[in-house]
Amino acid sequence: MTAPRKEISSSKNPAIQRFRDAAVGTLEGVMLAEGARLVVEALDAGLVVLEAAVSPRLGDASLRDRLEQVARSFLECSEEVLARMSALETPQGVAVLVQRREVAEQDLLRRDRVPLVVVAAGVRDPGNLGSLLRTAEAAGATGCLTMRGGADPFRDKAVRGSMGSIFRLPVLHALDAQGVIGFCERHRLQLVVADAGGDRTHTQADLRKPMALVVGAEAAGVPEPLLRAAHVRVRVPLAEPVDSLNVAVAAGVLLFEAQRQRQ
Repeated sequence: MTAPRKEISSSKNPAIQRFRDAAVGTLEGVMLAEGARLVVEALDAGLVVLEAAVSPRLGDASLRDRLEQVARSFLECSEEVLARMSALETPQGVAVLVQRREVAEQDLLRRDRVPLVVVAAGVRDPGNLGSLLRTAEAAGATGCLTMRGGADPFRDKAVRGSMGSIFRLPVLHALDAQGVIGFCERHRLQLVVADAGGDRTHTQADLRKPMALVVGAEAAGVPEPLLRAAHVRVRVPLAEPVDSLNVAVAAGVLLFEAQRQRQ
């Protein structure tokens, strides 16, 4: 059924504030996706499109038609209005509000593969967190936990950084250290912490078991309670004088090693 079409030209339309609220994560249960590629990723992931906004800049007629068919609300906007809705410096002619899927703990484990859950500890940069989610999905992770004090994975910058992975990878947000430890205990996961002082390298550690891999931001590292609770503390050997890696790069090294061991 085609959604009712509304034309918006006023800069005071309340729809503008809804899109802005979604961008900064204050619209409960809703994410903002902008640009044709990211919108297609959201559609292909089967997410519910609550509201779609398009301007004359969108030249993809098939995407426009598709949004008219699935969106609960379809807004024809002037370029000026869409620019006010947009979180981008250069709006791309299409933005949508999509409903986040409800995620339970069990969704992060999957029955068709050995569980491999990534834990983002204090990753404050939303672009880095988005890249981490993209890397996790690419390496076959089954889900992700993010900890309090870090970036919100459902805000616009993290959504863009994930390049659509946030639409598919099950994510639970804002756990504390005890929450992560309890999750591992309930689901019998080995707690593996990436730590520059670890006693084993990524190729020496056994990464074949069901596990949660904790990676921290370069500056702050992993919280002390998780270091103490770790079953394994693993390091990636680095050539001097480099002493750290971007969190998504470090996670990629470890996750793809886990993938290799599990083949």
